[in-house]
Amino acid sequence: MAVLHARLNESLDVLRDSYSLAGDGGGGWYHDLSRPQPGTTATAVGLLAFTEARRPFEHFDEGLAYLTAQQMSSDDVLIDGGWSTKTSLGMPVVEATAWIARFLALARCGLREDAPDLRRAYRWLLRNQNPDGGWGSLLGCPSRVWQTCLALRALARLNPHDPAIGRGVEWLTGDRTGRRPGWGPTPDAPPTVTHTAFVLVTLAEAGPGRFQDERLPAAHDWLREHLDPEDEHTWIETYDVSPHGGATPPVWRLALWHYGLPIALLAMLRDPRGPSGPAVARAFQTLARGKVTGPRWNGHPGAAGTSLWTLWWRMEALIELTRLPPPRSGDLVHWLPDATIVQRAHARDLPLPALLPGRPRVDPAGWLRRHWTVLVLALVTVGSLGGVAAGTWGWKDFWLSVILPMVLTTTHEAMKRRRPPPPVPPAPQPTERTPV
Repeated sequence: MAVLHARLNESLDVLRDSYSLAGDGGGGWYHDLSRPQPGTTATAVGLLAFTEARRPFEHFDEGLAYLTAQQMSSDDVLIDGGWSTKTSLGMPVVEATAWIARFLALARCGLREDAPDLRRAYRWLLRNQNPDGGWGSLLGCPSRVWQTCLALRALARLNPHDPAIGRGVEWLTGDRTGRRPGWGPTPDAPPTVTHTAFVLVTLAEAGPGRFQDERLPAAHDWLREHLDPEDEHTWIETYDVSPHGGATPPVWRLALWHYGLPIALLAMLRDPRGPSGPAVARAFQTLARGKVTGPRWNGHPGAAGTSLWTLWWRMEALIELTRLPPPRSGDLVHWLPDATIVQRAHARDLPLPALLPGRPRVDPAGWLRRHWTVLVLALVTVGSLGGVAAGTWGWKDFWLSVILPMVLTTTHEAMKRRRPPPPVPPAPQPTERTPV
């Protein structure tokens, strides 16, 4: 817990240091934290980080003023109330509006006179829902999984009883079966860990009671089977946007920055059967190691820059861990003098000793793969000692030909590990990667 809170505090310090003012008196962040000009989506996510962590931010009002100034006003009901991104040619899109609306709802800014008009943003999301129940970047664009999840998470905070949520959940889950439990970027695309995890997070927030059947456990099982808790791969999902309908040529291209491991951790924490302790622990160890200021924590996919998205997804997963209530309905809680043990409902008939992990089994082949060099050196040393005992060679030869090289090699390797890493060269522009 100390490491968890330390990483959260360090992440918030990174956001404080990268905050920049805008020309209109407001301020915020760009998704590339090294760039000074703020953007709408990144500003909302940065403010959301402080809101979710329940920490004050000295420039909160300025960030809110920037979002207010960027909200669109128009006689066109499909434009009024939304927000654009820097790459959407001035058109409001779900990728920005949903994030900002969700932040405003969580921060409870709906009654502030200096805040954006949350009701107009709410109406924009409803009016830009496609007839099939999903969302694209805007009305008429083909529905996509990520955009539908963004809109549903926002609407679940704005009005959880709106019928649009039910239609969106049905679009997400209508063609899922036990044999096809995962999700990809589009309904027909191969499933990915990132999209499957984001859908499960969305369903837990937007569809409680709407999706309680055998498909949900199957999706969680698929996620655990395909998740590598050591994988910190980040990737970019790109797609063309045709604001005048799918039959017209695309006008611009948008990119979504994905980081699957922390989103998968969020999904595992929402498993209705209870989180998988070992998988959660391994994912947490991967996410919490290293320094927040290094490229591991907030690097762009495929580059060494600083990305708000990589930082945010880690933060949301860690914040969720701080709020996780251990006992669930049907669990047993054992209150001991110096510890509290939560026994899951499905294992309540087992004695406590049976729940403790046993001694790990020895894997000779794995041990040899990891320590074969040590074994070779040990055999050489034993063989050399045998040669000394047999009088084949003397002690002086033994020290000079065996022991001294071993000592020098060990010292050299230790000095190499103490050296600071070389400076990171300028990174090339990020390129699209295909998710595994």
